[in-house]
Amino acid sequence: MLAIHLTQFGEPEKSLKVVDVPEPPAPTAGQALVQVEYAPLDHHDLLLAQGIYPVRPELPTAIGNEGVGTVVSVGPGVMEVSPGERVLLPFGVFSWSEQVVAEAADLTVVDKSISLEQAAMLTINPVSAGLLVGLRDLAAGSWVVQNAANSGVGRSVIVFAKERGLRTINIVRRAELVGELRDLGADIVVVDSADAGARAGSHRIRSGAPRP
Repeated sequence: MLAIHLTQFGEPEKSLKVVDVPEPPAPTAGQALVQVEYAPLDHHDLLLAQGIYPVRPELPTAIGNEGVGTVVSVGPGVMEVSPGERVLLPFGVFSWSEQVVAEAADLTVVDKSISLEQAAMLTINPVSAGLLVGLRDLAAGSWVVQNAANSGVGRSVIVFAKERGLRTINIVRRAELVGELRDLGADIVVVDSADAGARAGSHRIRSGAPRP
């Protein structure tokens, strides 16, 4: 079975190695064996590899904080998931391996209509965005302003805000992202510059919207 192991903390291109490792043991009571189908590479994975992330596992080890897979088998007494179901891998079950064993109670079943790429990243970015949008009880029509709006969290903020009747001002780095985020539901999108705040305000005034 193949896995990507972190061999030492440092530069990822030097410390991450593809290795052949034994298959996991059969799941015991309360556990499930999962065939990993998609595991993204995110910035926090690189921070972990560099040794500056709060989590510092014993080395060598597979890493990867996000992933999605299919349940292969379950241990005695498992009722939460069944073989054949697609599940999100919980944080701490390092996903850069062909198969992993996880606590069944920590797995989340997802509909197979969701693409693997999107499902694999549901446990971090959307959750963060939901918490950000829900931190304050904002009235419908209120404005939310965010930088780096084209990030995974930023895109989720746009969707969650729109569902709650909130409006968004979104700052991005590249002009080609403006139309893309508007199509997603963003109210105002401006390219970052020294006068980005003023330009966002002028967009709001032209739209006849109330002040934030």
